[in-house]
Amino acid sequence: MSECNSDFDNILREFLSIEKISACILGRDGKTSFKYFVSDEKEKSIKAQINIDRLKDIASSFADYDVSDVNDISVSDPGKYRALANRDQAGKVRSVLFLFAYDSDDALFDRQTKAISKSISMYYDLTHELSEKKETVRKNEEDISSLEHSKRLFRYLSMLIDDISFKVTFDDAADDIMKQSALCVDFDEAVIINAENDRIKTLKQFRTGDTTSGSRLTGMKKEELPFMDGKTYTISSDSIISKEFKNFFEKSGIKAGIFIPLGDKDADLYLCFLKTKTDKTWQSDEISFVRQAGAILRAKFDFSEYCTAITEIDDFVKTVFENSASAVAVYDAETKEALYKNSLAGLMFADPLNEELFTRQFLIPGPSDDQEKMTGEFLASGTGDTFQVNMTRARQRGGQNVLVFMITDITKQKHYQKKLKESADIDDLTGLYNRHRFHMDFETAINDAKRGQGQGTLILLDLDDFNALNDGLGHILADKFLKKAAWSIQQLVKKDAQCYRVGGDQFAILIPYSGYENAKKMALQIQSRFEKPFSLDGNDYYCTAGMGVVNFPQDGDNEDDLLSRVDFALHQAKAKGKNQIDVFTDIEVKMPPDRLNIEKALREAVADDCKEFLVYYQPVVDITGGESRCCGAEALVRWDSHKLGFMPPDKFIPLAEYLGLIIPIGEHVLLEACRRCRHWNEFGHPDYRVNVNLSVLQLLQKDIVNVIANAIKTAGINPDNLVLEVTEGMAINDMDKMKEVLEKIHDLGVRLALDDFGTGYSSLSHMKDLPFDELKIDKCFVDDIDKDDYSDAFVRSVSQLADAVNLNVVVEGVERDRQQDVLKGMDVDMIQGFLYDKPLPEDEFEKRWL
Repeated sequence: MSECNSDFDNILREFLSIEKISACILGRDGKTSFKYFVSDEKEKSIKAQINIDRLKDIASSFADYDVSDVNDISVSDPGKYRALANRDQAGKVRSVLFLFAYDSDDALFDRQTKAISKSISMYYDLTHELSEKKETVRKNEEDISSLEHSKRLFRYLSMLIDDISFKVTFDDAADDIMKQSALCVDFDEAVIINAENDRIKTLKQFRTGDTTSGSRLTGMKKEELPFMDGKTYTISSDSIISKEFKNFFEKSGIKAGIFIPLGDKDADLYLCFLKTKTDKTWQSDEISFVRQAGAILRAKFDFSEYCTAITEIDDFVKTVFENSASAVAVYDAETKEALYKNSLAGLMFADPLNEELFTRQFLIPGPSDDQEKMTGEFLASGTGDTFQVNMTRARQRGGQNVLVFMITDITKQKHYQKKLKESADIDDLTGLYNRHRFHMDFETAINDAKRGQGQGTLILLDLDDFNALNDGLGHILADKFLKKAAWSIQQLVKKDAQCYRVGGDQFAILIPYSGYENAKKMALQIQSRFEKPFSLDGNDYYCTAGMGVVNFPQDGDNEDDLLSRVDFALHQAKAKGKNQIDVFTDIEVKMPPDRLNIEKALREAVADDCKEFLVYYQPVVDITGGESRCCGAEALVRWDSHKLGFMPPDKFIPLAEYLGLIIPIGEHVLLEACRRCRHWNEFGHPDYRVNVNLSVLQLLQKDIVNVIANAIKTAGINPDNLVLEVTEGMAINDMDKMKEVLEKIHDLGVRLALDDFGTGYSSLSHMKDLPFDELKIDKCFVDDIDKDDYSDAFVRSVSQLADAVNLNVVVEGVERDRQQDVLKGMDVDMIQGFLYDKPLPEDEFEKRWL
């Protein structure tokens, strides 16, 4: 018994001696870990009856997770021979105990067996628990060590910033930075180089060991240094590198390096940290430190150019402030004396009461000394107008600490947000309850049904070929048709049920206490109504509807399962033809063979470590500057099945969600996307971000936060460069639980985006309540933005409100130059769509966009 120490062995031997029982213990490997015989004579007798090979055979007969733990051994000897399996808490066999007794009756031997077995099991469990506690203590010590290391880096960086003022020369600043970096970063050589006449010249050098030899880069041709292209490169020994970098590293004897430009692309001035003696994987805190150090040194390099423009900048800033739509006021941070007010601020504070109220709210006592920013709201005297106040602490050229206040009138936005909040449960077009209200009522109805208050029924109705009707009638008449259809359904069900608009042309009818016959009758009445025409502006129009039906709680006792099943029933109804009904109870015997084939292939692909699932990337383009530039990509899963060929997403993603397989697929996509983004960040694009979609099933997993944290750690990605997208439905379903989960995910340092905004039922107040950083407007609002006033107004309004709550706005589905031109005139930050590129395999994406 390898886990028992000598103390336990002695106790066991003493017990066996008193009870006159011989024993031996075989481990899982078949080796004898303990043995005791009452006498040499007994040992010879026992071995004559049962040899070691038979003991091993008996031990191997005990299987993991089996219920059998005792085996009485038949021998010719009159003694009692018994084998007992000792299992861990999971049911796996740890060892097998053999007992040999001659002087015990059956009852006594049973008691002896139980006592010995219980003692050994208890010792194993205590040993295992002690091992786990030691491991916990070790991990806690590692976490404390890591935290202390991060604090030390931050302290040295703060000292570096404080020590290097703009009065210090560039040479002195470079010396100080390289020396301080040696205290925080594991490198062998730090150099500052530039290129003169296409040859490398070393301007500054610092070595952590030998200080006599010259820089290994001196005299090399510029073309031999592949990093001299104006980009920052962070390359570890385990990084995937190009042939050019591989040749350069081999020639110069470099195993890892960080290369930071100190000027623009044409300046050819670089700060380099090199590892030459041993392999090295750069840690995130080291990377952050050297980048900050490089930024400080670059600021020194650029400072002389800035000095000549300071006077012009002062005049320019005042001009900007004077023409700003916000009131701007600057106060001395110590005395609270007003130093500057633009004309709007002067007009606002012309009323002494307003100035008194503002002073008491924001200046006395004012922000604490370590508070860099502050946000609040100010209610003006008399008019009742509401202003958003943003304070930033700054330092003027003379060293004077000041508080800069931007005061923006948000009265109209407040009124609009209030109106939106009041109408959060109502669909604007039809006047029905919306998806948000549906989920609340559906959850209540399910709970009532589970408490025995009767059977409930959910009918999901989707108009047949409504897109064709929409194209033929145009938006105005199509909207009228939807209103009439909604009114007709509500009139049919209003006594016993409630109708909701849950999508563009999709309605839900919730019957809390239906009974089978009542629900069937209601569904047939709705079907009959859609067989008849709808009259619009003197003309009759036909549009049928498919319906899926699910009963609860017999078909499911939670919202997610019931919605999946009623959606499947709706698809079955659509497959039958137009104006059809399908009830979930009939579905299981009618699953089409092709769906079963897809399910089988899907399960096999997931079991094979998701190797068949590929990650494609579609560029996300920043349009806030003068030129549009790629700032990252959205990761999209594709399935290249060995059996079925290349499968489009709409053929397998809904089924994967239905089967729960989207969880391992999603984790695979998350890890692969994080790894590629780290590669982009290391090779010239440190600010590139990758967007990854999270399904509702993933978000509902208890370990989702740990899954994301492990992906970040395994891939080595900067968390700020990971954007996780959730759809409107995911974000609003069980708001309190979803808010808690999203906040924990956000605390990891990642960014969160609300996807497909505008297609569901979100209230704009959720932008503020949930920890989102980005909002993605759905493609349907962009298709006609250059010719449809509604789409234009929607995107413009949402963008302005998102900006008010500090959200970046991304617009999806941009396909034409005209759409891009219109969006540039709004408060849109980024766009995505076929105008720039379709989703691409990683190699094609990197050829085009890296």
